[in-house]
Amino acid sequence: MARIDRRRFLKSTSALAATTSVGYFSSTSQARSNSPNERPKIALIGCGGQGTGDGRRALAFGDMAAVCDVDTSHSAYTKNAYTGRMARQGKEIKIDVYDDYRAIIDRKDIDAIICGTVDHWHVKIAAEALRAGKDAYCEKPLTLTIDEGRIISKVVEETGRILQVGTQQRSDERFLKAVTIAHSGRLGKIKKVTVGLNHNPFSKPLPAVSAPATLNWDRWKGPTEDVPYRFLKNGKDGQELVRNLGDGGIDASNCHKEFRWWLQYSGGKMTDWGAHHVDIAQWIIDQCGPGQGPTSIKPIMVQAKVPFDENGNPTLDDRYNAPHRFTVHAHFPNEVLMEITSEGRNGILVEGTKGRIFVNRGTIAGKPIEDLKNNPLPGGWLEDLYRGNLVEHVNNFFDCIASRKQPASDVWSHVAAINTCHLSNIAIRLNREIEWDAASQTIKGDATANAMQARDFRKGYEIEL
Repeated sequence: MARIDRRRFLKSTSALAATTSVGYFSSTSQARSNSPNERPKIALIGCGGQGTGDGRRALAFGDMAAVCDVDTSHSAYTKNAYTGRMARQGKEIKIDVYDDYRAIIDRKDIDAIICGTVDHWHVKIAAEALRAGKDAYCEKPLTLTIDEGRIISKVVEETGRILQVGTQQRSDERFLKAVTIAHSGRLGKIKKVTVGLNHNPFSKPLPAVSAPATLNWDRWKGPTEDVPYRFLKNGKDGQELVRNLGDGGIDASNCHKEFRWWLQYSGGKMTDWGAHHVDIAQWIIDQCGPGQGPTSIKPIMVQAKVPFDENGNPTLDDRYNAPHRFTVHAHFPNEVLMEITSEGRNGILVEGTKGRIFVNRGTIAGKPIEDLKNNPLPGGWLEDLYRGNLVEHVNNFFDCIASRKQPASDVWSHVAAINTCHLSNIAIRLNREIEWDAASQTIKGDATANAMQARDFRKGYEIEL
């Protein structure tokens, strides 16, 4: 597949952007939000907690025309919440409810979608929305496999639509400051980046039971394999989960909030927090463009409650199967070692020959940060890095709908980072080092590992290529 060079793409759209983008980060959003004729019609697909939150933020910039979820209890709650919110603002907007996202894709009056579904639905829904002429804000991780990254990149290139990935740390001043400090040379040559992600929970066996009456379980599984719904109530006879913060008292299942711990549907903390922190880490070391990425990934420590077979497949199918603890070493072409680990503090530690900094969602610290008091970053650094005045991440999406500029989290930077996470999970599951050619997107000399770049789609749920 021909790959697009991101700089060439941005240059090719600059003429269009110039006609609409003057001041758009700071003022156009507010003007657009107050003008009924300029407010895009939007729809939410996937009404879980994250999707509903994304949609709630979007109400400031667009009019919600429809919501969709395969669990009718979720869509009913979200519709009522949005309707009430808009009513309090003096607006009466009819919100249609669907249980099949294709009804939204088919509607010509909807300009953009927000995809807040589970991970294994992201690419199929986003690709179909883009091909239908809609812009899309899609939750992270955007892809379930490396191959899906190739698919969605091709669709974005072919359609020219806006795709914003929900990696909101790219719209957080702390992380942008860390990137700028690293790029300015104040840390010297970057030698090591440590990415802390937390460990995955594990569970007792979960019995197969009937799915809730409100849930279309077959459609929830979608492209993935046909398996029974599993659920275990937390309590005296529950699963006694070992979780990140002790026993969280959460019911265990292979659906909704707990899907992340099943490799059939997600990638555990590696693609959950990794979608955020590995993304920023690769931005810091200038490895977030097309054809960029690690040269090799080696598992250093793996603790898996569910063993894997010789092909990297979980050997048990009735419990959480994401490896409980892990540490991998990813080597990059610029001689940087990235350690991705479930151990230690959640966040990113950047170590250079002149200093080091630590950053997460609550902190940015280190002597180079203290030195900013006497030696501040040059004026305009934030605007230069962010491509305009800093705004909230969903706000950035709507600004880019208007300007046709690429968003803060574009498909190419995200795919470069999430591929590192997918490769790390492949190395962990096979428990051996793998070598990666980022330019050709192949794993060298390992047919088994190469085969894990893609998965079969269940009949009827294929992604149209």
